[in-house]
Amino acid sequence: IRESLIRSCEGRLSRWPDLLPLAIFADRITIRRQTGFSPFYILHGLHPLLSFDLTEASFLVDGWSEHMTDEDLITLRIKQIESQHQDVQLAAETLRVNRFKTKAQFESHAKRLLTDHYEKDQLVLVKNSRIAHDLGRKSKPRWLGPYAIVRRTKGGSYIIRELNGNVSRQGIAATRLMPYISRNSPALQQL
Repeated sequence: IRESLIRSCEGRLSRWPDLLPLAIFADRITIRRQTGFSPFYILHGLHPLLSFDLTEASFLVDGWSEHMTDEDLITLRIKQIESQHQDVQLAAETLRVNRFKTKAQFESHAKRLLTDHYEKDQLVLVKNSRIAHDLGRKSKPRWLGPYAIVRRTKGGSYIIRELNGNVSRQGIAATRLMPYISRNSPALQQL
């Protein structure tokens, strides 16, 4: 292992702590002359399935030949396993880029989310979400109310009350509220 580790460092001996786990793993998956099996196979009863076995087995590393020494074989296996670290870094970078794309997509659609803040005693309508999956929903009222806002909770929902003063015990999500505009409202008169 020591000789393979030195060869894998390629003159930069300060890299040996990074390559040691790879060298040990490469040694454990290499077939032994004494037993005819790798220690990995003896322990687990199967040959290891590595990522490069599936995709790049014959293209990953040059230098394979007949009658290689154990040190040469382990050195080439270290190079194979080391390339997996580069693949993991590439996957991490791709994941980071995709997360930022997802964030940008969310922010572009965040306009649809209601960010209105309703004031105390403002009149609102509440969406009748009970009929969302009802077969006869076309004939039922889509909005209930009007109600008056009592207060906003810490979580962002609103406590409402009937116009006779009875307060609801449940909070209503802001996405289910819509401002109530009276037919006599000056805003409607201008339209």
